[in-house]
This record gives sequence, structure tokens and C-alpha cells, in this order.
Amino acid sequence: MDKQRENGALLIAASIVAAIRLRGQEINPSPKLTATIKDSVQLARLVLPELERG
Repeated sequence: MDKQRENGALLIAASIVAAIRLRGQEINPSPKLTATIKDSVQLARLVLPELERG
């Protein structure tokens, strides 16, 4: 997978994870929001290689 596609897949996966974790909450800049986004990106980075291996 080329780097641009990989970054796009990572962005989509992290966005979905963050949206699920933050559902029903107000989205305002806060330490909790920042932590949730960072955790979501980290999880997406762990999952992406597994998906590529199939």
C-alpha cells in the first residue's frame, strides 16, 4: 500500500474509533478529547498492519 493510501486508511479508521468513543458527548477542545484522539490513532496504527496481512 502506498504511503498516501495508508495515511488515508489510518485517518478513516482513527476517525471512526474516535467517533464511537465520543458519541453523545459535546466536542470541545479538552484534555479528554486530545487523549481520545491520540488513543484512537494508536489503535488504528495497531490494526492497519493486521488488515494488510489479511
